[in-house]
Amino acid sequence: MIPSGSQFLINPISANIARSYLQRTFGWQPESEGHAPLTVFIRYFKELPPAAYVSAAEVFPDLCQIVQTPDKQSVFLIAANLLSFSRIIGFFSAADGQRWLQDIELLLERLPEPCFRIRDQTWRNDRPRIMGILNITPDSFFDGGQYYQRDDYGTIADRLIQAGADIIDIGGESSRPGALAVSEEEEMNRVLKVISQIRKRFHIPISIDTVKPVVADAALSAGADMVNDISGLAAGLEMLQIVRKHDAGYCLMHIQGTPENMQRAPRYGDIIGEIHQFFRTKLQLCEEAGLEKDRILLDPGIGFGKTVLNNMDILRLLPAFSNLGCLLLLGTSNKSFIGKILKRDPEERLHGTMASQALGWVQGASVFRVHSVEQARDTLEIARCHTADLQD
Repeated sequence: MIPSGSQFLINPISANIARSYLQRTFGWQPESEGHAPLTVFIRYFKELPPAAYVSAAEVFPDLCQIVQTPDKQSVFLIAANLLSFSRIIGFFSAADGQRWLQDIELLLERLPEPCFRIRDQTWRNDRPRIMGILNITPDSFFDGGQYYQRDDYGTIADRLIQAGADIIDIGGESSRPGALAVSEEEEMNRVLKVISQIRKRFHIPISIDTVKPVVADAALSAGADMVNDISGLAAGLEMLQIVRKHDAGYCLMHIQGTPENMQRAPRYGDIIGEIHQFFRTKLQLCEEAGLEKDRILLDPGIGFGKTVLNNMDILRLLPAFSNLGCLLLLGTSNKSFIGKILKRDPEERLHGTMASQALGWVQGASVFRVHSVEQARDTLEIARCHTADLQD
């Protein structure tokens, strides 16, 4: 359940995407305003919204709507092009809707461009950053066993770096659907020698993919620079204290359930609203623990407790998470939703993966967790050129 008072803005998105999401999530189909991009505003109320919201829905019935959720909440919705959205703002100004105007001004305010500090680098939205995956497991869904129990991981890291990786993500516990947890000791046996070998030879940032504070502490001590935590901060303050202790980076990912059970029956009322609220709540915990936003990446968790349609909604509606003050990480590489759409096995999903990565950059993601580094680099460079201010 999304708490009363929660609100978010998606600005701007394709009219067809906005209508599809609002119809499937709230049962509301906004009237057509042509093909111009739409701004979507959503706010949850415990009971009936204040009078100004009710009046807006009556005056602009094609653009505003109040709906009831199954758990008896009220949701106020706007879906309008820029001109119509400005008319609605004008209406609230004249209808004693000052509180709403303050709320919307905060959402529309141009925040400072987010950045991510890792090692001696500062990443911004100027170009895509590529996270090369190095799984030290016998059972990962795509490359399980390929790099398990090798002697020389420096050579593997060198290939990833030469292919264009900006960071290497090392994991010793599979997070594929149905995967069982491994012990702290086993996970450390798998990853610590890898981190040490790479750190001795290369300056590249290293991420440790773990949900366990003990493993994170040991990995950061061995030379890692960031914790990629797919649990959604399940370890709470203990994990944040480890990250702060090492002045490291942290990737906060949304997940429903655990890898063992997450794909059995994922369900959401409002997938975008629930992830947005999750991020806001966890970012508050990070702030209270002293972890600054420029040390945090946000990952909406494609494939982690999501249906195919959920994953596509996340990919299409990434702008909903753009005003949270952190860079966005996207992990679509070879995942099952691509296979289900294209009817392809994992080793046949490269082209679908590249399409999802290009769309991710256009929609606002900055960091991409990938298996095929060189192909991702080329794909994302074309996507970057599509959005860049190119000069002769």
